[in-house]
Amino acid sequence: MNIRPKYSDEQELLRRLVQGDEVAFELLFYRYRGKVGHFIKRSLPPHIDPEETVHEIFFRVWTHRDKLDAERPFAPYLFRIARNIVIDLLRRKIGHTLYIQDASVFTDLGVNDVELKLEEEELQSWFHSTLNKLPEQRKGIFMMSRFEGLTYPEIAKKLGISENTVDTQVRRTLQYLREAFRKMKIILTF
Repeated sequence: MNIRPKYSDEQELLRRLVQGDEVAFELLFYRYRGKVGHFIKRSLPPHIDPEETVHEIFFRVWTHRDKLDAERPFAPYLFRIARNIVIDLLRRKIGHTLYIQDASVFTDLGVNDVELKLEEEELQSWFHSTLNKLPEQRKGIFMMSRFEGLTYPEIAKKLGISENTVDTQVRRTLQYLREAFRKMKIILTF
């Protein structure tokens, strides 16, 4: 007699997860961790550990399992959490200095506080001039998202556009900034 419940149906897994079933959670974790890991690797700078980020994503799934709708597909819910974590990580990295290294790196290179301050100001100036090269709507959406702290639904409502458009514009801006920063690093290296 088989006393283990059947776990082949994803909706059944989700129902069990909502009830706190750890086996269902593990099965979902092993089913989706590769796809989520691939998304993380594509979305974040290489120095951020994708495995740690995947664990954070599934930790949020577990801690917020009571909000999960077991009748809806799991993948969109999971990737929305992943996207939000990626955005949070990038927001922290970009800040006002856009991927600036820890002060310890500059200290190791013999850079004093004055030089560090000048570097930071130059980087901020570069960031703002690069941002000013964007089309006005894309720049506005990015500024509302990153500097005014508005959510995608709030921006969409304010501008009369869809949340998808907001998401697309923010992602394009982040990609543009990453590429511009990479080019700047190459120029600085030479």
